[in-house]
Amino acid sequence: MPTTLERPKQKLARLDEIQEQIRDLQAELHAIRGAEPPKVILSELHDKKTGRIDAQKLADFMAVPLKRLAEGLGLNYKAVHRDPAGESAQAALQPVKRALEILHKFFVQPETIRVWLNTPHPDLDGTTALETILENKAEAVRTLLENAWNGVPV
Repeated sequence: MPTTLERPKQKLARLDEIQEQIRDLQAELHAIRGAEPPKVILSELHDKKTGRIDAQKLADFMAVPLKRLAEGLGLNYKAVHRDPAGESAQAALQPVKRALEILHKFFVQPETIRVWLNTPHPDLDGTTALETILENKAEAVRTLLENAWNGVPV
């Protein structure tokens, strides 16, 4: 019987093997399909006139007040309220939007995305992704989801 130290090594080796197979299959799939056209996921979160991310639409999607979202991302609420798709807010909104895009790939339904956002996560020290985002740490949530999507172990 293997020792407890050998089991994690075996699991990691198996994980590496599976990830290698996934990369090979993705490459094969890409070769079969050819280049995919670019897609805009959750385009409804963008301002129709400018194409920029709209903070009000983002807040509505996440079911949080705009004021809470703006302040949680370190943005001036009055400025965001006046111009929810303002250029100055885009850098703070982008990791939040990216996290929602990945969640959309996983779950599709907005209701399920909100449930995930409001569920405590062990890799976020037991806090919810929404709490983490509203503590101006959206990049941590985005990274967690990017890694999960790409099969990178925590």
